[in-house]
Amino acid sequence: MTTPDVVLAAERWTSPQIKHWSPQWRDNLAQWLEPSLALVGDAEWGGQIRDMVQLPVQDPLAWANRLSELSDGHWAVVGIRFRGRDIEKPFVDVIATSLPPVPSGLAALGEVLPHFSAFSPLCLRVNMPDPARELQALAASNADAGRATPDLLIVGRPVAEMLARPVASRYDDVSLVPCEPAAAAARVATIYDELAPSRPQLEQWATPADADALEDAADENLLFDVRVNGTSAGLIAAERDDAYGFTGFCVQEIVLDSDHRGQQIGVAALQRLCRELPSAPHDVLWGHIHPGNVPSLRNAQESGRKVVAAHVWLTPPGYNGMPE
Repeated sequence: MTTPDVVLAAERWTSPQIKHWSPQWRDNLAQWLEPSLALVGDAEWGGQIRDMVQLPVQDPLAWANRLSELSDGHWAVVGIRFRGRDIEKPFVDVIATSLPPVPSGLAALGEVLPHFSAFSPLCLRVNMPDPARELQALAASNADAGRATPDLLIVGRPVAEMLARPVASRYDDVSLVPCEPAAAAARVATIYDELAPSRPQLEQWATPADADALEDAADENLLFDVRVNGTSAGLIAAERDDAYGFTGFCVQEIVLDSDHRGQQIGVAALQRLCRELPSAPHDVLWGHIHPGNVPSLRNAQESGRKVVAAHVWLTPPGYNGMPE
């Protein structure tokens, strides 16, 4: 197996929408995969992760990304991960595989999990390129793949297409004012605390961005206080992040306080953000949203973004699965 083999295999797991949006998607995909492939068999990196996590698995190669050969002649590039850095929630991330994204291929991936038995993984995570269709096909099939549950939806739209859409009803009321990471992080934390009682699962859907996480957005001049007629209403942040076969900008944070939700303020803020992006012709504005986070998903879709792929928990028979 060579890097071109991995990229060729990954092409089958790339969203048709991404291929349509990004003429250079093959090159973008190869560049996105390269850092993960470079960590295959990297004992030094594996040792660093082992020392940070502090579990009784000593072999550094067990922690590194690895190539798992499957009994049917297929292969998968995989690595051990922990949801939210919680050692009670280990899973195996499928970075690339020669198996096709069909029910039989998903079922065959279950063979990977015993290779990580020292970590007691709960499930696999795969990136489905057409989640609605593939989940429906899996549910209707006889493949013994187990349960499949969406974890994070990948929503996006080319910036140029978003700029061409009619502006939201509150667009003229909204402005974006640059702010500093420390103050922004405090504002975000306050809003998350306010949201917690009405959204008890929020901590499973998203975590508040801290000052370090917002630093890159600030460095790129894409960290803003959202103001409505001059009054602070929340925060929005983005940074350049090329992924999944496209180039573009990831929405790192968008939060509004209770006085300004449900009024098209979020849509207007995203439209304002698009006008601040130093975007190239085919750049995409994208982000990850938990499917249970209905308000955020609605805001993304009303701004014009679409679900283009999804991280999916795949739990073969005999495994516990990721708790919600």
